[in-house]
Amino acid sequence: MKKEKLNKFSIRKLSVGAASVLVGVALAGGATTAFASEPGSSTTQPGTSQTEKLSVVVFKTADNKLVNYDVVKGEPTEANVKAPDGYNLVTPFDKHSVGTDDKPEYEVTVVEKSLVEKVKEERTKRAGLSYEDITKKHGAKVKYDAASAAVKLAKDALDAANEAMAEKDTAVEIAKAKLALYKELLAKNPKAHVDGEVATAQEDYVKAVQAQLTQSFATAKAKAEFVTAVREEAKAKAAYEKLGGQLADLSAYNTLEEIAGKMDDVKAEVAKAKKAVEDAKLELVKAKMEVAGKTDPVELILAKFKLEDATTVLNNALANYNAKAARLNTLKTYFDEVHKTALVSTKTVTPSATETPVVEATEVAFSGVAKTFVKGHPNYAVAMMDANGVYTGKFLKQGSRFKVFGKKTIKGRVCYRLGTQSQWVPAEFLVF
Repeated sequence: MKKEKLNKFSIRKLSVGAASVLVGVALAGGATTAFASEPGSSTTQPGTSQTEKLSVVVFKTADNKLVNYDVVKGEPTEANVKAPDGYNLVTPFDKHSVGTDDKPEYEVTVVEKSLVEKVKEERTKRAGLSYEDITKKHGAKVKYDAASAAVKLAKDALDAANEAMAEKDTAVEIAKAKLALYKELLAKNPKAHVDGEVATAQEDYVKAVQAQLTQSFATAKAKAEFVTAVREEAKAKAAYEKLGGQLADLSAYNTLEEIAGKMDDVKAEVAKAKKAVEDAKLELVKAKMEVAGKTDPVELILAKFKLEDATTVLNNALANYNAKAARLNTLKTYFDEVHKTALVSTKTVTPSATETPVVEATEVAFSGVAKTFVKGHPNYAVAMMDANGVYTGKFLKQGSRFKVFGKKTIKGRVCYRLGTQSQWVPAEFLVF
């Protein structure tokens, strides 16, 4: 944001605590400014009755991660609280008070939506597009259907290749760990009769690496064929749309939802694998401590066996975790590729009159310098909103000065642009 070098200030999300909070809200057609309450002051907004106070709602996950915050009239309930984008309210509705009667503040538990839920929501929004006057060009439709079928076949082949790749990666890690264990044993005890086992482990490791390399080529080929199929589908869809007029086909979201489902499953597997690694590390530490504390030769040998077993378990757990994490990254790559195709290949058509949003006044150029100011409330901070009147969650310290670049009416309020299209402030909170 451009500003004159007058006073230093910061634009930030303000912290939310049990003592006082800074929030910005938009209440039905009214203007409400972010505020910070001082000890002894009332949290009741101007124009709000004393019998219906505003409550601060702080959204947190079960692991105490701060997600967002909002303000509602009265005590928060499942009916008047809306979860932040990308999250669901925990069922049953979970809240607890962390404020006082004068400064009501509540923590509400939310959980992040699964990727499948997010894909379905996006597809539902796009499903509102018009399906009228779909193409009558049969030839283009046939080609498009064939291209879509090819994408599904290519995706199935790629999924199988990825599963095989994960198995080969795990086999290499296990063979490598086994070979290292025998070599370490032989180095510590040259008289141990494990030469045959070392040779066998060496052969197994070489074979595993060869199989891994072969599968990597097969997987790369499957990925290339999948990408090609997706591109061909996009081309066929574009041709179909050009010949047939409006097209709001959402078939790409079918593939996207399948990938999202796999990603949700693998995310859970990654979490389990990570927990297994942490547990294995703890067991290894215990085994090492047990070896260090043994003086009896027989007990020491038994302790060393446990240490070797713990080492093997940890190596296997690490190999499994790395394979799952790699699988998740691969799926993300495919998800991004298909999502991009879904977005660019779906034509946005003009909505019906009932769906047409209210058009705001056109922005006009404006040049000047303004200072943020809230009459009667020196500790209030000013909430910024975007060009559509949606609050961005960012705030301006009162008394800061800014250059002004534009002016327009947003939701019936005269507003000024202090920087980007996400930095609009209502005129009533500025002094020129």
